[in-house]
Amino acid sequence: MSVAYRAVNWNPQKKRYDLILAGGLLGTFATFVTVTLLIHPTATAETALIRGLGLSGFLLLHVILAIGPLARLDRRFLPLLYNRRHLGVSLGILALAHASFVVVQYHALGTVHPLVSLLTSNRALGPADPPFEYFGVFALLVLVVMAATSHDYWLSILTPPTWKRLHLLGYAAYLALVAHVGLGVLQDERHPLFLVATAIGAAVIGGLHLLAAWRERGLDRNAPSPGWVDVGPADAIAEGRARIALVAGERVAVFRHQDRLSCVSNVCKHQNGPLGEGRIIDGCITCPWHGYQYRPEDGTSPPPFTDRIPTFNLRVEGGRVFVNPRPNPAGTRVDPVPVATVPLAPTAEFFVGYHSAAPPGVARFGRGATVTILLLAVGTAAAFAVAQGTFQPAHFAYGKPTELSGVIRLGPYPVLETVAEGRIRRYLLAGPGKHGATGLATPYANRRVRVTGTLAHRERLNVLEVGTVAPDSSAREAPVEPLVDLGSYRLEGEVVDGKCYAGVMNPGLGVTHRGCAARCLAGGLPALSATRDAEGVEVRRTLTHETLRPVFSSRDMRGP
Repeated sequence: MSVAYRAVNWNPQKKRYDLILAGGLLGTFATFVTVTLLIHPTATAETALIRGLGLSGFLLLHVILAIGPLARLDRRFLPLLYNRRHLGVSLGILALAHASFVVVQYHALGTVHPLVSLLTSNRALGPADPPFEYFGVFALLVLVVMAATSHDYWLSILTPPTWKRLHLLGYAAYLALVAHVGLGVLQDERHPLFLVATAIGAAVIGGLHLLAAWRERGLDRNAPSPGWVDVGPADAIAEGRARIALVAGERVAVFRHQDRLSCVSNVCKHQNGPLGEGRIIDGCITCPWHGYQYRPEDGTSPPPFTDRIPTFNLRVEGGRVFVNPRPNPAGTRVDPVPVATVPLAPTAEFFVGYHSAAPPGVARFGRGATVTILLLAVGTAAAFAVAQGTFQPAHFAYGKPTELSGVIRLGPYPVLETVAEGRIRRYLLAGPGKHGATGLATPYANRRVRVTGTLAHRERLNVLEVGTVAPDSSAREAPVEPLVDLGSYRLEGEVVDGKCYAGVMNPGLGVTHRGCAARCLAGGLPALSATRDAEGVEVRRTLTHETLRPVFSSRDMRGP
């Protein structure tokens, strides 16, 4: 037998599985990004990438958590369960990519380290401003640890019980991600689809697990017994299959093989899979999850493998099977008990993952289930892309530098004043990254200059990200216009940074953007109040005060 059995590594079934997985994730991600950029032409590509990665990962986590109970409810889902760890690794990669883009886009190029910014930008931790970022960080850590420990090497080091308990943290990661989405993007995106879809997803995951538990409740009804336990009639066990029963608090599987009965633990040593739901192939009990095998008479894997499971003594009296509740040490041989031959009932098709082809019925069902999942994922991505409503009528001419001539004014923020057709137009000046332009503009205060930079525009708001500044030697110094005191105002709205709000990042406001806004304002970029008047027309005011700090939880902002 040492010649006939070998470890299974990469095979055609695994390759097809991963090709379908990669194609499905790429299709979902590409659909979201493409539809977003087509339907919302002012959206920045970076935002579309961040949202696309997050959505693809969130949908994949729903699939991962649904496969387990689906396989318990219908064994035809087992082909999806076989390589579920590949889904987990893919999810870990998506989560890392999403988090990396977020940190670079929202927290890099600022005044502090990006990771410090991520954890400290939200200064008002409380009911008004819950830390949705912290839930995301927790979920990321869990998903990365699960992906890193998915290989059988870690399974053998940690032992199956510990490994399984560790991977149950996936449910904690799911709850954290629901909170991350609910306290983050759902606060900005007000279309009902976002809330309804998130609620439906949570209800489906919870409902499937409750239904699977309800279906199995009968297996655990027997109370622990100090004596031999009656597990049912012998003729109810089909050839090559098993009957699962609860014996002294532990599930056991009684298998029939060549009209002889053997009893072993129902727990596979690999990933605690349900051996009793498998069948005997080539004389060995074959686990339905990943194809691990054990001899029914001694619970030992065939050479060269050395895995062992506990065995149990049994006897047959009056046509009924009784099992001794005391398990034998793993690998102990127990002579099988002969029983009367029963007519062979039709055996349901059975899938073992390392086979290159699934049985016809299982294959048809698997193809149908896979196509359904892929269509739902792509359709959901397209629907979410269309329903987005946070992108603003703003534009950033990235890669298209503009040269302007005018006078630089320093207060309250650096401004370039230009004159065209007798009208004065002002451009707020911004430095590179999340920095103001005070350092670049100060040497040229009240002087005529030529400025080359990239223009961001939103209605009457113009912001120029400065590239180079050169004095215009042909003109004299411009006079300084006096400031006019317009009195005090009460403003209700949101404090935003002028650079992102003008279109450098779109959307440049809202809960999910506030971390970036905090860094931009700390770097000296113009602070604006985004509010609307009684007619609903957007009104912006530049905020300046020596003690001004960005407070994003407040809806009552005062300033001179």
